[in-house]
Amino acid sequence: MELSGNGNRREAPNERKTVMNGIQRIKRTLIGLAAIAMASMAAVRAAEISQTLGAAKIDRHALVTRHSVVITEFDATLPRTRQTPLQVGNGRFAFGLDVTGLQTFMLQGSFSHATLSDWGWHTAANPENYRPEETMIEVTGGGGRKVPYASNSRHHWPTLPPDEAKRAEGAWNYFRQNPGRLPLGQIRFHLFKADGKLIEPTDLKNIRQTLDLWTGIVQSSYEIEGVPVEVVTCCHPQQDLVAVHAKSKLISQGRLKIFWEFPVVAANTETEANPQGASRVDLTRTLDADRYFVSVAWERGEWGAGSWNPGWPRRYLLTPSRDTDEFSFVCRFSPKTIGELPTFEETATASAKHWPAFWQSGGAIDLSESKDPRWRELERRIVLAQYLTKINSTGSTPPQESGLFSNSWHGKFHLEMTAWHGIHFTLWGRSHLVDRWMDWMRGPGLEAARRQAARQGYQGARWMKMIAPTAEWESPSDAGPFRMTQQGHAIYWAEQMYRCRPTRETLEQFQELVMQSAEFMVDYLWWDDPTDRYVLGPPLLTGSEATNWRTTYNSTVELSYWYYGLRTAQLWRERLGLPRQAKWDEVLAKLSQPPVVDGLCLDAEKIRPPRADDPIRSGMYPRPAWFEALGCMRGDEIDREAMQVTFDLVWKQVGEGHRWMFWGCDFPMMAMTAARLGKPEAALDALLADHPNNVVLANGFNTAGSMPYLPGTGGLLWATAMMAAGWDGGPDRHAPGFPDDGSWVVKWEGLKKAQ
Repeated sequence: MELSGNGNRREAPNERKTVMNGIQRIKRTLIGLAAIAMASMAAVRAAEISQTLGAAKIDRHALVTRHSVVITEFDATLPRTRQTPLQVGNGRFAFGLDVTGLQTFMLQGSFSHATLSDWGWHTAANPENYRPEETMIEVTGGGGRKVPYASNSRHHWPTLPPDEAKRAEGAWNYFRQNPGRLPLGQIRFHLFKADGKLIEPTDLKNIRQTLDLWTGIVQSSYEIEGVPVEVVTCCHPQQDLVAVHAKSKLISQGRLKIFWEFPVVAANTETEANPQGASRVDLTRTLDADRYFVSVAWERGEWGAGSWNPGWPRRYLLTPSRDTDEFSFVCRFSPKTIGELPTFEETATASAKHWPAFWQSGGAIDLSESKDPRWRELERRIVLAQYLTKINSTGSTPPQESGLFSNSWHGKFHLEMTAWHGIHFTLWGRSHLVDRWMDWMRGPGLEAARRQAARQGYQGARWMKMIAPTAEWESPSDAGPFRMTQQGHAIYWAEQMYRCRPTRETLEQFQELVMQSAEFMVDYLWWDDPTDRYVLGPPLLTGSEATNWRTTYNSTVELSYWYYGLRTAQLWRERLGLPRQAKWDEVLAKLSQPPVVDGLCLDAEKIRPPRADDPIRSGMYPRPAWFEALGCMRGDEIDREAMQVTFDLVWKQVGEGHRWMFWGCDFPMMAMTAARLGKPEAALDALLADHPNNVVLANGFNTAGSMPYLPGTGGLLWATAMMAAGWDGGPDRHAPGFPDDGSWVVKWEGLKKAQ
């Protein structure tokens, strides 16, 4: 190899024979790399395994590859929740693709996916000079405390003078949307029929697309008017780069081209393209005050390179040289200027080394010897969940609801669900994959939480639901400002990291996060003389989001997190050699208990519990969020007998076809509750429940809510790790969350016991 003047690698003429020669060679290369990776990881694997059923180790290659994804049809007219696009990515960056191997039909109907990163954000200009204060209303809470909340919504605007209402609406929209996660660009094939027209989805025949989970590489094949097309797509594990190799006679016929389109997300947008020799172009994208960079490089043909041409503003067309039937290119995105680029073959090689190392590390669950025929579906979901959370949820900040696949909530992450997104990494022996999350939570996140508490007149740090990485302001919402689950999650995360790394260094790293979060917990409560107790809320919106935040107080889940958080904070003080906080002990002794009425657990105090004879309102019951208190948590204050009765009531009605308002994360939540209640059969039934929001498509996506709904995916891994490895205070037997009647044979290794 030699370097061109721009630093990009280029083949010398006499070295052409050493360059990748089609998909078959790539396949042979990947098989060899996989074997090397398996051997090199053997020592690591043996060191990390904490427990295994019997002496035999799990054959991880067999476990993973029996669930590689195969797609054989494509219908762009299907609703979004039934599409099966695939993804390649590295945790910081991901690229969604359809059956063509690129994003060719992403604009057809409701089929949408994107190229997203954890660093790509945009803040629009603010010529109207909107101020965060304009999103605020004053709320009188428990004990008469007056506090500003970012909830000046459409429900309040009619009470304002017209000019003020218009300003309030503008401020609401601006701060809800900004900063927003930035779609980096679309890469599509332009595939032409013999008559010169672009193909439609119905023109694709004999489709077969395979995601090889062991290597992270997607191979796509199809025919257009009888002409075969073969495409290989992969992502570099260290660079935010997608690499593509195409093989088809359409190339030499001039009927296969590659099309780039960059989105308009700013009033002031500029795209500058600078060719770097004959086979590379560097682009600079400027959007208001934000900037990022894109570099594209392609393989030269025997007689020359392809041609790069601007088509329209923000649109570019790469036409391969017609002297060959094969063509490769790489495209990297970056917040900084880009230097040397790897080739397609180098990227495929890096991917084929990276993914076997991932699969050989951490935990594994093998269900293949089970007699229950559902074992294959559950194991499939478990394997695909590991792949999807690795590429969507291991960046520098907590992920958004739909990860790096599509934008939900303008790309902002919702801290109420961080445990669902990522606690499983700590249980599956991969806590290092969320180290950068933790850096954010201990740094910018904690500072933002302190500022939020101070703005509202509270001590400590208050964690909010919907924010962006810069966390300069909270996103306005009718609901988000009044959710409180994330307050407990902050301490839960710190304790989980300590369980993974029980050292003085870990205690010191998370000390301020734990102590400041607990300080707010204490200050948010108020003393009620008539009942002689501390009360939590209002304002408070429970996880069911079916209560009035202005009047709701003492919710079961939030009270449980308050007990857990303050007890854990006191334990951390003892571990650090500090005296216990007397005020915290006083609060723990006088804090309200999770409410129970008529032998049933309530969502919150004064909220009537569900009953067997309740009429069905609009075909749904409110989300049973209270199961989180004895499922995801130990539930030390929960009346277990009441929870048992409550669970049986809800589960019976689900079985009878009544549609509770479940989200994708609720099924693993119910499974964990059932396991702790000694109902392993119900735990399995919950994980595999036949419900519209518990669907897991061929690509592994949970379709509840956003597409995909990653809290459901992460929750599945949380629940299955707990059911296999056990939990604090759980039964002392193998796989205590699975039935012990021989129907399930659970082999597991590398997992950790849950809290």
